Amino acid sequence: MKISIVGGGLSGITSARICEKLGHRVEIFETRNHIGGNCYDSNMIGTMVHNYGPHIFHTNDEEVFQFLSRHTEWIPFELKPKGVTKLGTISLPYSRKTIKEIGRELTQEEIVEYIFRDYSEKQWGIPFDQIPKSITNRIPKTVECEDPTWFEGQKYQCIPKKGYTNMFENMLQNIPIHMNCNKDDWKSHNSDLTIYTGKIDEYFNFCYGKLPYRSLSFIHAITENKFENFIYNQNTKDVAYTREYDHGFFTQNHKGLTVQTKEYPIDHTENNIPFYPLPFGEGVGTYMKYKELADCEKNTIFLGRLATYTYLDMWVAVKNVMLKLKNYV
Repeated sequence: MKISIVGGGLSGITSARICEKLGHRVEIFETRNHIGGNCYDSNMIGTMVHNYGPHIFHTNDEEVFQFLSRHTEWIPFELKPKGVTKLGTISLPYSRKTIKEIGRELTQEEIVEYIFRDYSEKQWGIPFDQIPKSITNRIPKTVECEDPTWFEGQKYQCIPKKGYTNMFENMLQNIPIHMNCNKDDWKSHNSDLTIYTGKIDEYFNFCYGKLPYRSLSFIHAITENKFENFIYNQNTKDVAYTREYDHGFFTQNHKGLTVQTKEYPIDHTENNIPFYPLPFGEGVGTYMKYKELADCEKNTIFLGRLATYTYLDMWVAVKNVMLKLKNYV
């Protein structure tokens, strides 16, 4: 079977690897000048840089972990942010360690006020009380832990030893990928099946209007002064960015100059990347209209964050591909 895959991010590459392994002829069409989507990393002044924000792989799913492990070695990586708050700089997520640093326990209202409200409002661009539970429920509940990671309870917390881009290159062996494509180039390629990982509203020519997203802007700086901690969340509105991090931590025994990044949430436009689907407001109803069309589309599978209009952890994106393709290939 000839299969066209639209998008060379995590979902598209995973789809390609699975389909090629089963003996299908696969081609990928990617509009960017690199593979990996937002998981792409690169080398800058000898430092491994996560160009679109830090991606820490975490999962309890053995099938997903073993699948990716065929294409990379891993190094352990625990995400333990520091939060710059009105109470000072504290350990996150909120835990016994945080309580010791502050000198007392916080009430639930204080936890929201000092740790989550300003950060979340900057991230999503709306008042905290309007942010749905589907987002706020992602806040780690680790108060009983002594010194938890952000992904406490996950068996695997790690990053690829040589980077995500290297892992993706290994996954794409024997699979042709067309880079810098026009968004419609894939349509002229005859295939028996299309796996579409792009924006679902774009697939249907925006017939119900454009879906809203939240985007990010990254300001990278080269410096010789490495942070004491990998990442600092900015939990006040004193600065416009939500977090800053030091990419030198991605490389074991890193020495020399490093790269540090400030991350600014911004509105999505035609000139930036759609990072986060907005699971609130008019976008939800608009997406359901597009989903009805997608469910009726023949010989096309919609996968990934943009095609399903859903924020997906990396392991979930891989798992969804595995489950969906079992019914088709």
